[in-house]
Amino acid sequence: MEGNGKKISAKAARQAQAGMGGFPMQAIREVFGYLRRYRDHVFVFKIDDLLMSKPLFSLLIKDIVLLQKIGVRIVLVPGAKHSIDKVLKTYKVNSTMKDDVRITTEEAMPLVKLGASNVTNTLISLLTENGANGVVGNWVRARAMGVLNGLDYQHTGRVEKVDVNLINNMLEDGLIPIVPNIGWNLVGKDYNLNSSELAVAIAKALRATKLFFIGGDTGIPVVAEAGFADAGEKSTGFFSNLDLEEGALLLKDFSSSLKSDHRELVALAMDACAAGVDRVHFINGSLDGILLQEVFSSAGHGTMFYANQYDKIRSAKPSDIPEILRIMQPYVDDGILVQRSAEMLAAELDNFVVFKVDATVHGCAGLKLHPDKKAELYAVVVDGAYTGQGTGRKIVSYLLDKARKAGVKNVFLLTTQTSDFFMRNGFREVPLTVLPADLQAAYNPDRNSRVLAVQV
Repeated sequence: MEGNGKKISAKAARQAQAGMGGFPMQAIREVFGYLRRYRDHVFVFKIDDLLMSKPLFSLLIKDIVLLQKIGVRIVLVPGAKHSIDKVLKTYKVNSTMKDDVRITTEEAMPLVKLGASNVTNTLISLLTENGANGVVGNWVRARAMGVLNGLDYQHTGRVEKVDVNLINNMLEDGLIPIVPNIGWNLVGKDYNLNSSELAVAIAKALRATKLFFIGGDTGIPVVAEAGFADAGEKSTGFFSNLDLEEGALLLKDFSSSLKSDHRELVALAMDACAAGVDRVHFINGSLDGILLQEVFSSAGHGTMFYANQYDKIRSAKPSDIPEILRIMQPYVDDGILVQRSAEMLAAELDNFVVFKVDATVHGCAGLKLHPDKKAELYAVVVDGAYTGQGTGRKIVSYLLDKARKAGVKNVFLLTTQTSDFFMRNGFREVPLTVLPADLQAAYNPDRNSRVLAVQV
């Protein structure tokens, strides 16, 4: 095979078909889709200051600057807890914590500001090194936490208001606002703020598309007894996706199974998503390239929180047909699905839903209604890059809900190799006679498909 006047090997030819250097072509398409989608969108990053001592921290900041250079509007909210602890220890000033909240005394407050300043100075240096301009300002009005259950929190405060116009003006000018954990009230009194709460307040005020919590954990650890972790999540030990319903269940019934910082993050993510932030991501910032993988790969590598478990599922459109055929093809090659042409798929498109993240289809399935309050579930497929994340489970659950609302009592399917998956989702093997008469007559004994069904 030849290209650009040069002979290339068969291996290189296969790599060229897959993508540059063997990088999957679909992944390249995803990146271009995200480049278009996220231009002029706001991303808020809450960064744990503990990462600043890690050897790859400068690369994390470099990746954040790369996002800004392609048109993403970046706001940084640095955590300062460890820096503040270090300064307080240096000056031998005691700091009391109550339920993970620092009681900030008059004596400690100047040192809290010094610790916060050290963190922001480090960020500005790294941004400058990578050709970006960071700016720090007093864009947050705060109020005192006051006295709770007899305990005076003194200079510890809460966010009262974010100056959206000022921050947006800086974003328009191509600057990266850095919002430290210090806020002031209307008469100039300063308060120490919780950086995670501050990041949520800013993301909500700016109507951010994404809010990232970047720390030393991979994500939210799986709580197996909650019952909604899939096999892939159990193997990694971390949830890949959580929605509001699942988050509420974790906090209500399984709170004791989570560490206090994870409980706080789940609660904050629920608050952000309920207020309109599209996605909240928890990722491990000590891993090289993890941020770009999370942004430019729909599979992701941390925990993503979103508002509605079905918000990625919708009825299929004609424009989805090429993508549906693409994700079906590996299943056809493995003998799991029968081959469908674009024309065949178009004829039954009204039966199909797709699981679509941003501009890319990652799963699909069909539901066909039959007489006698029966329905057939078929062609349930998930893109290989999205398996093990609960995608198939959510598609099936969505279609079972749809069948129930349509008055269906029994949903059946035919399968040769995927019965284990469907049985994990409530289906049971049944005799051939459960099928409608026309499907019994059309049954292909050579495929020897199993018949599974579930009552809805």
